[in-house]
Amino acid sequence: METLLLSPITIALAAVFVLGCVIVLIWVFRGSGKPTVYLSVVDSLLTPAEKLFYEQLDLVIDGRLQILCKVRLADLIEVESRQPEERNRVFRRISSKHIDFVLAEPGTLAPMLAIELDDSSHERADRRERDEYLEELFQTVRFPLLRIKASATYNRRALVDALEQALRRRFQPY
Repeated sequence: METLLLSPITIALAAVFVLGCVIVLIWVFRGSGKPTVYLSVVDSLLTPAEKLFYEQLDLVIDGRLQILCKVRLADLIEVESRQPEERNRVFRRISSKHIDFVLAEPGTLAPMLAIELDDSSHERADRRERDEYLEELFQTVRFPLLRIKASATYNRRALVDALEQALRRRFQPY
């Protein structure tokens, strides 16, 4: 009497299954072995214009506030809604965008001011649309957004004045 495990049908099914697995693995890994996507670490988190501004901002701030770079909007702004679809739609839109700099309290890292450095790319139509969205978003959450035109040099007094004025807006009632 043949056992069920050694029956010809069981052996044939097992062989077909193994052959199917081998075919699937070959199909999945059928590439030439050469990667089609290359990954590497960037040389700097900031563009040269952002780095120049960061250095000037750091001199002006002088340790009184923490400078955070390239903060994702979804980490700065909470999305609340009773409708999950609406919440997810807004979250997806802001999670793919960042703000150039955020000034935060050193101890708590509570956000105080967002700074967007406007270089020549902000003249493009798609960037203007993004900038308008940012303006509306920050007005909605009543959080100050300071726009600074990128430059080869920065007037420290003008930068201090702009920062002080923007930080005052943070604490004004709306």
